[in-house]
Amino acid sequence: MSSYSVAALLGVACVAGIIGEAAAQAPSASLTREDAIARALGDDPGVDGADAARLAAEAGARQAGRWANPTLDILQENVSGSGAYRGSDRAETTYSFRQPLQLGGDRSARRRLAERELDTARVGAGVRRADLIEEVEHAFIDAQAAESALAVAEERLSVARDLAAAVDRRVRAARDPLMAGSRAEARLAEAEVEAEAARHTAIAARARLASYWGGTGDFSLERGSFEMLAPRASDANDLAPDLALADADAARAAAQVDVERARAIPDIDLQAGWRQFSERDETALVFGLSVPLQIWDRNGESVARARAESARAGYERAARERALSREQSMLGAQADTARREVEALDARIIPASARALAQAREGYAMGGFSYIDVLDAQRALVDARLRRISALRSFHRAEASIARLGGARIEADQLRGTQP
Repeated sequence: MSSYSVAALLGVACVAGIIGEAAAQAPSASLTREDAIARALGDDPGVDGADAARLAAEAGARQAGRWANPTLDILQENVSGSGAYRGSDRAETTYSFRQPLQLGGDRSARRRLAERELDTARVGAGVRRADLIEEVEHAFIDAQAAESALAVAEERLSVARDLAAAVDRRVRAARDPLMAGSRAEARLAEAEVEAEAARHTAIAARARLASYWGGTGDFSLERGSFEMLAPRASDANDLAPDLALADADAARAAAQVDVERARAIPDIDLQAGWRQFSERDETALVFGLSVPLQIWDRNGESVARARAESARAGYERAARERALSREQSMLGAQADTARREVEALDARIIPASARALAQAREGYAMGGFSYIDVLDAQRALVDARLRRISALRSFHRAEASIARLGGARIEADQLRGTQP
């Protein structure tokens, strides 16, 4: 086969996308992004911790609805004194029950606060899952990009070997100077070093991805999705996780205000029982009422503090909504820019670079171009392909972050509280 044919085949492979072809030939057992997410969610201690916090909040909500326990009082008087009160013949024993009564609606206020805390814990668990999914998706995309860069490096190494062999033949035939052979050897060594570095980078990227489920990086990646530029299907909820968490925090802060207001109203203790007179063997009923006097503390500062916290939660919710809008706009622009760059590279730059390399190799074989021209053409093609990989990485990372902000992959009931 002539040098021109080899170069032409190289150009066609570049235009078609060598990486996409390799992905199509990947084994069916390759790890997909969904597989990685499922493994991470099943093994992450942070997710387990968030679930434990939710269970704790559920127990707290049940406990908040309990009534205050009554108290049994036993009081014995006139015992073991002096004179007529020596011994227990003149003892007076009182048996009574005391029940606290919360007049300010403390119990219902506590129950509402506990329910809001449960909402916060539930939404917090959903946010933790969303954060983990985004991290895993980014790690998966980085591993895909590293594998694609490795394919480019290996392809460059293969071309460098072919060129080095061609230069060696021309040097031996005295058609090129010895310097051309030395330069070809140097470029080959450089390609070998870059290929080895790309291989280690790919291994490290897989290991980082596997660390999310405590595994090892001895698996192959599904790479077909990395070549896809279509925006992700919208599977977001109608409420972003961060805003859902801010709403839950604001509702919890408002419920805390009600609790502090209820505490400002004094509670009373009712007491009822009977008294036994040992001297005359008689009994009598007793009643009591205990009311705290709000002389020094009316819980006013606690109410003021709760109101300030409620205002703080409202401001933070508004600030988070603005930040979320800015972040979504930025990520959308980033994804659009990356998509346009890939399309331009595929439509113009990579095909033109491939043709230039094919022409340079053909001209070099015919003695019309120098080896430097071939090297420059090869470098331009490699740079274009690496630039394409970088743009694809930016596109997919931005899409994953947009999905995270929109609450994709999170169940709707994890982002809504018990309140209407």
